[in-house]
Amino acid sequence: AGERCDSFKKIKTGRARVVIGTRSAVFAPVRDLGVIIIDEEQDGAYKSEQSPRYHARDVAKYRAVQTDALLVLGSATPSVETYYGAKQGKYPVFRLTERFLGAGLPEVLISDMRGQTRAGRSGVIGADLERELLDTLDRGRQAILFLNRRGNSRFLVCMDCGDVPQCPRCSVHLTYHSAGRRLMCHYCGYSEPAHARCAKCGGAMKAVGSGTQKVEQELKALFPDTAVLRMDADTVAASGGHEAMLRRFRDEQIPILLGTQMVAKGLDFPSVTLVGVLDADMSLYVDNFRAAETTFSLITQVVGRSGRGADSGCAMIQTMTPEHPVLQLAARQDYDAFYDMELQMRKLRSCPPFSDLFTITVAGLEERGLIQASVRLRDALAANLQREPYCREPAQLLGPAPAPVARVNYSYRYQLTLVCRNTAPIRRLLAFVLAEFSKDRQNRGLTALIDINSYN
Repeated sequence: AGERCDSFKKIKTGRARVVIGTRSAVFAPVRDLGVIIIDEEQDGAYKSEQSPRYHARDVAKYRAVQTDALLVLGSATPSVETYYGAKQGKYPVFRLTERFLGAGLPEVLISDMRGQTRAGRSGVIGADLERELLDTLDRGRQAILFLNRRGNSRFLVCMDCGDVPQCPRCSVHLTYHSAGRRLMCHYCGYSEPAHARCAKCGGAMKAVGSGTQKVEQELKALFPDTAVLRMDADTVAASGGHEAMLRRFRDEQIPILLGTQMVAKGLDFPSVTLVGVLDADMSLYVDNFRAAETTFSLITQVVGRSGRGADSGCAMIQTMTPEHPVLQLAARQDYDAFYDMELQMRKLRSCPPFSDLFTITVAGLEERGLIQASVRLRDALAANLQREPYCREPAQLLGPAPAPVARVNYSYRYQLTLVCRNTAPIRRLLAFVLAEFSKDRQNRGLTALIDINSYN
């Protein structure tokens, strides 16, 4: 806190002319603000999922207008909303057509994993990727492997009765972590020992799915004499920070770096000539309208970590759906074709940039009363939407329905979704309805919040 206060004073008095920071740095009290640069502007981390639920990009736009400053949004894969705005003439586009020092783009290969089991391979590393890894190691170069799931396995399942251990506080299954042989909830932090036998019927438990811990074990089995560095939320906290791990990877020339989103962007290691994307389909089918955009961006970004030095690079995308257009376009690094395809889907579904999605979440410990309160909130909002001036804009109200994760830390969550344009009258209406909801005695013990175009 003391360091933050010192930095705040330096900025406010003008002694610090340049401010570099994460999402909250957009609020820095800079004197004579001249330019705001948002790197990787498409990244979902710029959207706060805690109150206040702001998007740093929107705050930056507001501040730039207020201070007559220049706003620069940088990205190899701009968000669909930003690129749509550029296409509409809101701001100019400047293209960088060459990589740094003129390095060529890596060769991108798509590896079909559908026949791996029939071929007798039960692991995550496919035959094609294993062959490329061997070639990279023989040439004394480095490789980065990307898997966006930590832990050992997604869950344990009983082979006899099919039971899957669940978190007692949340409506999710427990993730298996081989370190300490524990089952953990990634929402509330609950953990318990993992047992070899089912607590209900005594049947044998089997691990399903793969996380970074499991892939690390597989790599050590395939390449027993090769050092592997795993970088995820579990290892970074124990090693003193991600900077220390990346320094080790560079200085000690560790052959393989395996990690989650931490290894997907911003890394520049000249000796990395191979990038492997494991389970590339994982983010394609999540319950969010940005699923295709997130997948395209992640793959494009992580593929760009290869071949940044004198040697040419190669990237391998492992997938069960090699013909999927998003993966095909990501392999070709063809953002414009992806944008055209995604924009058509957004228009059909009335998603941003054509409409905005207001998610109203009601949470409480008692589910029945929560559902009744959600219905009352929906009815009140629907009645107001029929009146002037709100009825002038097309709007669609959906729900209430359970949230994607319906219970977190004993608290149930139900959601309403309002699809319409984000206008000042709509914001005033939602603020009024939310205030009336909190005043109603029937809603004691319940909380309600609104998020716009949520990333969750």
